[in-house]
Amino acid sequence: MPNDVYNSRRSSVEQTKDQGDEIDPPQKVLFPPDRLSLNWTQVYGIGAGLQNTVGTCYLNAALQCLSYTPPLVNYMLTREHSKTCHETEFCMMCTMQDHIIQVFANSGGVIMPIGVVDELKIECLNCKAVSDTFDPFLDISLEIYTALSVIEALEQYVKPEQLGGNANKCSNCQQIVTVTKKLTIHRNSNVVTLFLKRDDSFRKKIIKYVEYPVFLNLRPFMSQPQGEPQVYRLYAVLIHSGMSCDDGHFYCYVKASNCQWYEMNDSSVSVSDIRTVLNQQAYILFYIK
Repeated sequence: MPNDVYNSRRSSVEQTKDQGDEIDPPQKVLFPPDRLSLNWTQVYGIGAGLQNTVGTCYLNAALQCLSYTPPLVNYMLTREHSKTCHETEFCMMCTMQDHIIQVFANSGGVIMPIGVVDELKIECLNCKAVSDTFDPFLDISLEIYTALSVIEALEQYVKPEQLGGNANKCSNCQQIVTVTKKLTIHRNSNVVTLFLKRDDSFRKKIIKYVEYPVFLNLRPFMSQPQGEPQVYRLYAVLIHSGMSCDDGHFYCYVKASNCQWYEMNDSSVSVSDIRTVLNQQAYILFYIK
C-alpha cells in the first residue's frame, strides 16, 4: 500500500550533512510493492453516494476521497486482505474493504457507511457513553494565511527558521551555536495529502482562495532537491463550506476511473469538471504519483 510521507527536521550551523535514509522499513507489508498499480486496473461506474447519518458529512467526504484512490481500491477489490487477515476483533482494513466493495456494487445508488461509523466511536470506560469524533490523518499541513498558492505555501513550509531562546551545542564540533530548523519531505510516497490550515490562532476560518495545480512536483521541497522530478496528479479535493471552523458542511470532488470528475455531496452524486474543481476553496488536496 502507499508508503508514508516523512517530514525531516534538520538543524544546521553552516551546512547540513546528509545522514542518509535512517527511516526504518515497515514492520508489516500488506501488499508487495512490485504488484502495486497507481492507475486504475479496471474502469468502474461512479460509486454510490453516502447517506449522512447525523453529522457524518466529514467522514463521508473523506471516505469518498479514499474510495477513489486507485492503489487502495485495486487492492481492496481483490478481497486479498480479508482472506489473509487474522484479526479477531476490529480491523479497519477489513471494514474499508467491505465499504469499497459496497460503494462500487451500488453505482447510481446511496448506501449508509454504517460499518465505518459504528467502529469509529470513543467509548467512556466508566459510564459506557459513546462520543463520535473523527480525526483526520494528514501528511503535510500547510499554513495559508499569507500564501496565495499551494506552491507558495510549500516554499514557506521548507523555509529555514532560526530558533530563538538559548543557543545549543553542536553535536559535531561541541561549540555553542545558533540553531536553524528546516522542514523537508525526506521520503515521498505514492499518495500525498496536503491539508490547508483554514483556522487561525483564534479559531476563525481563513476564507480565501488558494491556487492549487493539477500536477505538482514535490522535488524542490524534498531533503534532496536535486534529481528526477517527483510529479503528482490531483485526484480528489475535500471542501469545507461555511463561515466558521466550528460548523458548516463537508463534501468533495473526485476523479473516477473513467477520468470524469464528480461532486460527491453525501447522498448526492453529480458530474463536474476540472475547471470547477480548481476554483474551490480547498481544505484537503489528494495527489497521486
